[in-house]
Amino acid sequence: MKHAIHWNLLSPFIRNALLLAGLISVGLAVWSRYGWIVLGCLVALALIVWQGTRLLMTQRRLAEQYRLVLLQKKRLRESEFRWKFAIEGSGDGLWDWNVADGTVFFSAQYKKMLGLTVDEMGNQLQEWETRVHPNDASGSLVALQSHLDGQTPVYATQYRMRCKDGSYKWILDRGMVVSRSDAGKPLRMIGTHTDISAHKEVEDKLQLAASVFTHALEGIMITDAQGVIIDVNQAFSRITGYDRQEVLGRNPHLLSSGRQGKEFYAAMWRDLQDKGSWYGEVWNRRKDGEVYAQLQNISAVRDAQGQTRQYVSLFSDITALKQHQQQLQHLAHFDALTDLPNRLLLADRLHQGMVQVRRRGQVLALAFVDLDGFKLINDRHGHEAGDHLLMTVATRMKQALREGDTLARLGGDEFVAVMLDLADEAACKPMLHRLLAAAAQPLQFGGQVLQVSASLGVTIYPQGQAQDADDIDADQLLRQADQAMYQAKLAGKNCYQFFGAD
Repeated sequence: MKHAIHWNLLSPFIRNALLLAGLISVGLAVWSRYGWIVLGCLVALALIVWQGTRLLMTQRRLAEQYRLVLLQKKRLRESEFRWKFAIEGSGDGLWDWNVADGTVFFSAQYKKMLGLTVDEMGNQLQEWETRVHPNDASGSLVALQSHLDGQTPVYATQYRMRCKDGSYKWILDRGMVVSRSDAGKPLRMIGTHTDISAHKEVEDKLQLAASVFTHALEGIMITDAQGVIIDVNQAFSRITGYDRQEVLGRNPHLLSSGRQGKEFYAAMWRDLQDKGSWYGEVWNRRKDGEVYAQLQNISAVRDAQGQTRQYVSLFSDITALKQHQQQLQHLAHFDALTDLPNRLLLADRLHQGMVQVRRRGQVLALAFVDLDGFKLINDRHGHEAGDHLLMTVATRMKQALREGDTLARLGGDEFVAVMLDLADEAACKPMLHRLLAAAAQPLQFGGQVLQVSASLGVTIYPQGQAQDADDIDADQLLRQADQAMYQAKLAGKNCYQFFGAD
């Protein structure tokens, strides 16, 4: 008890020091006996703690990496979803080809483009191959293989693809290998399908229009709204003689011949403004100065707002046609052998002459001319000699008349002379004598001298005292002159007789 009380009376510091000393003495005693064992345990424990710490750190690092991988996959899925959504939203079809096993993912839009439901098209490459138009299949496969072999940076081709209803659509197919093995072998390829049928239709129309523009036989000229030439075709150059570069930026007036006045072009412009088109004949001038006729059709090209954007002119060179028409017109009114007016033109001129002399208070004389002895020459010397005589005599008799008078050939050896603006019946007698002299003048042909004479029957218009009355017509005048001509024949030929004379 005394010792216990004495211990308690010690200060805490002293007590702790005594306890520590005791522990040390005990520890030294233990260490001296078990020290190496304890040290080994401590080292082992330290190694365990260190290895555990490393393992824990590795687990944490792997967990972080796994989290990052999951995040990356999530972002990749989101990116792929947005990409697919964007493609589908644009109306394009999507395909994803696993090259290794040959399976292909075809999107719903891809199938819809062909008129198929989701379940009506499998996931094999043959689904695509069997639908490509036979004429386009080889080219498409060559383009695909070239890309798989790394010869092209992207795969892009156009072909026709069969739809569910049997029709074909034009497809723009584009894709790219997105994954290859270490050896460079393609593993995955992704691409899109775009329906370009409408584009191809427009393209075909443009190509057709371009072909027509280039190869058309008609000249084509395009101007802007102000009339400045912006394009011409090859036929334009062939017809006008101007090269394309010579006329670009110039006004079509450079072709004007001057035959049509300002009023003509003003009327043309009014039609273009009011009707949007003009059609007609124009006389233009080529680069070498030659005037030619063209049949022209001008159309205004307007935009959606109705504003004129261009004018398109199509024209043909109709010079040869106009010349042919003139020839036909001439043949219709003139004798083919003598080039004198024929019966048709005579009737017109006689009618006009009758109106003219009645209006002026004058008279006209109509002489029916028949050549004497022509049949004998024709039979004896042949038709060539007869034709030569007719042409020569016709020329001489025409020269015997005045400029305003008419000499026509009715056919064979019969002619009619119409003499206008006469004061009276006697005024025509000098011309009648000249006609007789011209007809009787000899001519040479084939070493032979040919000669005929003429019998003339003459009638006067108007007749009687009623000069302002419609007392007789042209046919009656011709019949009267014909009757008078027979009187001249009976009188001995090579003379003239007036109708109604005793």
